[in-house]
Amino acid sequence: MNPIMYLNLEYIFYKTYAFFVGTYHFFTDNKSGFLDALFWVKIISAVLSLGFILGIIHNVMKLWKARRKQITELAKVVIETPPEERVQKWDKIKKYLESGNSSDWKMAVIEADSLLDEIIKKIGYGGETLGERLSKIKPAQFKGLQDAWEAHKVRNKIVHEGERYEISKSKAEKTIELYEKTFKELEYI
Repeated sequence: MNPIMYLNLEYIFYKTYAFFVGTYHFFTDNKSGFLDALFWVKIISAVLSLGFILGIIHNVMKLWKARRKQITELAKVVIETPPEERVQKWDKIKKYLESGNSSDWKMAVIEADSLLDEIIKKIGYGGETLGERLSKIKPAQFKGLQDAWEAHKVRNKIVHEGERYEISKSKAEKTIELYEKTFKELEYI
């Protein structure tokens, strides 16, 4: 048996028409009841909407905090270098800045950048270069992301321009300060 044979479209259209006509007459004949019902529907809808909006805001804030904390927590777990060794590496980098030679200042930036690269790799961000790895990190996960990018750009100028790139001691110190802020946020130093 074909089920379409028993489908009465005229009956469905009549019921749909009757529903809309009945609804129209209900609302036009009974205006005060309609307005009362509409008022309470609006109130309930507003309360529910406000509750949902507050819930969304609350969850977004918690997610943002969790993602931001995630990278530092992961860095603590993954980085297995003992604290003394970390301090020694960092002191070595800072010692380059004490030199009067601009090539030592460049070396400080390059070493700090490779240390950052090592940390980001250990945390688990993939990519062939530090730039690719940094681009995979969301700003909400890592507050110092912009500082890391600024410092990495200076390193790229040093490496790609070579001897043509002249770095002042103050520029090198500012760049190392950016790395230092980044390492502190990652709780490496």
